[in-house]
Amino acid sequence: MKRIALVVMCLLAAGCGRPVETGTAPVGIATLSSPPRVVEAPVPAKLSPHGQDVLERARRSGVDTISLVISAETGATERVVTALRERGATVEASDASIGYVRVNVPIPDVKWVLAVDGVRQVDVDEPIGLPDPTP
Repeated sequence: MKRIALVVMCLLAAGCGRPVETGTAPVGIATLSSPPRVVEAPVPAKLSPHGQDVLERARRSGVDTISLVISAETGATERVVTALRERGATVEASDASIGYVRVNVPIPDVKWVLAVDGVRQVDVDEPIGLPDPTP
């Protein structure tokens, strides 16, 4: 019995019995009435390395305009389309439900497309080369 009392006294003296202060608010209990909140992390808009290569080849070969596929942030598709049209880009297609925009722009304007507010990702729209299916 003396041994247990001694251990308890040592723990109390060492501070093991006091509450830990973390400096944060107490954690609440999640309920079904409050669904978890999904937060999108901002991803800087950029052109993939492959897209950069295709853009550079098009620039060297003298092509004037290029087609881009743009992924817009959630809820920003219309704002992106408006900004692109204001700068003179030709919007070929868009779908706000998935944040998709396909646009034709002059090659020198690709840099400002990357900087448009609401643009998440940009890539060059290019045909996929498939082998001829005829036997």
